[in-house]
Amino acid sequence: MKTIKIAYSPRPQQRELHNALNKYRFAVCCMHRRGGKTVFSINHLIKLALTSQKKNFRGAFFSPTRVQSKLIAADYLKEFSRAVPGIKYNETELRMDYPTGGRVQLFGAENPDAARGQYFDFVVCDEYAQMDSRMFAEIIRPAIADRLGSCLFIGTPQGMNSFYDLFEEAKSLPEWYTCTFKASETKLVPQEELDSAKKLMTEDQYMQEFECSWTANLQGAIYGKIISKMEDDKKISHYPYDPGYPVDVYFDLGISDQTAILFTQQIGRALFIIDCYNDSNKSLDFYADYIKKKQYNIRNYVFPHDVEQRELSTGHTRKEYAFSMGMRPIKVCPKLPIEDGVHAGQILLAKTYIDRSNCKPFLDAMKWYHRKWLDKQRVFSKPVHDHSSHYADAFRTCAIAIRDLDLDENRRLEKFAQGTDYNPLNTRN
Repeated sequence: MKTIKIAYSPRPQQRELHNALNKYRFAVCCMHRRGGKTVFSINHLIKLALTSQKKNFRGAFFSPTRVQSKLIAADYLKEFSRAVPGIKYNETELRMDYPTGGRVQLFGAENPDAARGQYFDFVVCDEYAQMDSRMFAEIIRPAIADRLGSCLFIGTPQGMNSFYDLFEEAKSLPEWYTCTFKASETKLVPQEELDSAKKLMTEDQYMQEFECSWTANLQGAIYGKIISKMEDDKKISHYPYDPGYPVDVYFDLGISDQTAILFTQQIGRALFIIDCYNDSNKSLDFYADYIKKKQYNIRNYVFPHDVEQRELSTGHTRKEYAFSMGMRPIKVCPKLPIEDGVHAGQILLAKTYIDRSNCKPFLDAMKWYHRKWLDKQRVFSKPVHDHSSHYADAFRTCAIAIRDLDLDENRRLEKFAQGTDYNPLNTRN
């Protein structure tokens, strides 16, 4: 193929990253807002689609949502590919086909199943901090395995979530490259613009968005500060299942959406979250079998109010179906406003201990669960419905149940025996 000149001139930081991706199989890049992440990523994919020695190269670009891919990345893909003769763009599939046989396709991470069954040679995960932490392990890693594909994770920090964990882990791995580009160092954003942003943003907001701070709290985070204090107080550590106490199981039910499950134990005034699980497009009998395999001493199965909805196809409620699957006894939480449940959750979380190893997906979700700031109304929105919502809703079920339902008639005696100053850290490994 003849030489093709694309209207893209990489900046020094972008050139550094391009060179690194030629040497390393995986890269994690933390970059400030307006640093040119998407432009860089799309152009790297285009170059590989045109020059890769792999037959029928396949590149993938994942945004947190398909809408984001369509509104932002698609325009860049079309703009920078325009100089290539013989290109074909599929609007429905957000896909550009090149005359070399190469292809670049855009995806939304909220629907990972759309990428299942495909192979990829190079994958970009843009704004990885906003994605489900399972994306790489369950979807991307298998898709690049047979052709020894590569992957770039790029984005702005959103607190110490799965993106932070990946960044820290990558530092010690030989096939991985890490880099951080702060606005004060890159000089890509004019100083007067940064000064203006400082006046309009909180210090946490500015440090997160422009100086790539991992420790600044996510704007609108509902449980972020509580979890940070829990970390400081060593309440997120090793708290495994204790066979001497029963387990309560809390659900957030999904049909076409995800179902999230929490396994908890109550000891005195403290709640221990010892395990968690979530999946999608599975029936109640699947979850019943999964719970049985845990061999926990189950005391209660606690569901949100929609478990009592009757299915048109069967005429039975999901509660009746769960009961027939051996989930018993069943407790049902009343239908309450979301804010009531969130408030109950904030109170309960301060009394909670979490097993870090078994509950990482739950922790990631709770750190991310947040409200959006609405500029026109000058208020925060209701909690955003995304990948974090399911675990947050399961915890909300837990908080309401513990506050409003009689889960254990012997609990008052147990509390009395333990005393009001009971400290579980002194009694558990």
